[in-house]
Amino acid sequence: MRERGPSQFMPTVLLPALLVGCNQSTTQTTTEIEPARLEEINTGDDAVVSDVSSDEANEFAARWQQAIQQNDAATARELIDWEAIFDRALAGFDVDPRFRSGFHQGASQAVKNLVGVIHQGIQQSGSYRLVHTVQRGQSQHVVMRLLTSDGGTNYHDIQLTRKDGKVVGDHLFIAMTGESFGDSLRTNVAAVIQSQNSVLARLSGTAKTEMDNLTKQQEMSNAVQQSNYQRALEIYDELPAKTKQMKLPMLFRVMSLAEGDYDAYVEAINEYSERFPNDACLGLITLDAAGINEDEALLMKSYDSIQKWTGGDPYLTTLVAGVRATFGATEQAAEMLETVDVDALQLAGAHDFALTVSLAGDDHQSTLHHLTALRDRYGYEFTDLTTVEDFKRFAASPVYQQWLAGSQ
Repeated sequence: MRERGPSQFMPTVLLPALLVGCNQSTTQTTTEIEPARLEEINTGDDAVVSDVSSDEANEFAARWQQAIQQNDAATARELIDWEAIFDRALAGFDVDPRFRSGFHQGASQAVKNLVGVIHQGIQQSGSYRLVHTVQRGQSQHVVMRLLTSDGGTNYHDIQLTRKDGKVVGDHLFIAMTGESFGDSLRTNVAAVIQSQNSVLARLSGTAKTEMDNLTKQQEMSNAVQQSNYQRALEIYDELPAKTKQMKLPMLFRVMSLAEGDYDAYVEAINEYSERFPNDACLGLITLDAAGINEDEALLMKSYDSIQKWTGGDPYLTTLVAGVRATFGATEQAAEMLETVDVDALQLAGAHDFALTVSLAGDDHQSTLHHLTALRDRYGYEFTDLTTVEDFKRFAASPVYQQWLAGSQ
């Protein structure tokens, strides 16, 4: 998990491009925009079948994954209905055509920035792969796992639809932010509107209130990203009571309390969980804290919320099993690993976590298997294991001789 704040996929990478051409007028609306909702995964046989098949969803996922891996912004623009996503960022403001056109001028570069950021994050030891295709409500979705080279973990859920006869994504939900990309962009739109004094002067009523709240949320986001957690908490205290109960402010509050009083941190987590049960973003953020503080209850709560969001990720199972093994819950960790084909994941990190479990449980044959995989498939180099404390029992076993023979 290792990322403290929002992942590299945060919409701030798009803001400079979105500012292009936004110099025309807009007026306010009295309609409050509800955030897009990610429905739970269908598990029953009586669900309404989506008009996008599982095969089509798998084909979409393969093309999207390849576009990210190859830094192919042109294909990424074809696969996602970015126009609809950017329009959502402006929803609730009766912008004139020139303002909307100016806003959309930045879309092409913004998408290129976005693809580039994800692509850069997976270079060297990172990966971006399909976890599942799932159905939520009446829509087919693909769930992608992002593992960055610096140890970050995130998930993206893309809702699929048909447009002009083609399967495209029309909503992009990001686990780390807990909302759709279009809704995250609405917060950044505040910066655009704030930069246009003539536009801002025309706002009143509901639009003015929402703009003020969005601006505060943006300030809080900036403070968190700059590690100015005290300032982020001060901004939170200044928010109206209703805004304090919104997802992003509550999430930023949790992030800001992570290195302070642990009891206050846990209290903030519980308040967030009560308001947004089974929310994956909280699980991603609190997983590290659970490990550092050896809080197994929080660890499993985080794990369950992420697994419910993703439909179950076997890689995450290996990660949590590894952490539980460090807690001394060796049997429980081994039981978790029994449900996973570690080799099939084709991830060095999965073998690394499984190695932690096998070492803790003195499963020397499994230790040999994972060490060999890390060396032969992923290029890991190992020193004399007899000098490493965690490996001393393995090194004293007969199986260690097989390791030495294979290392010649």
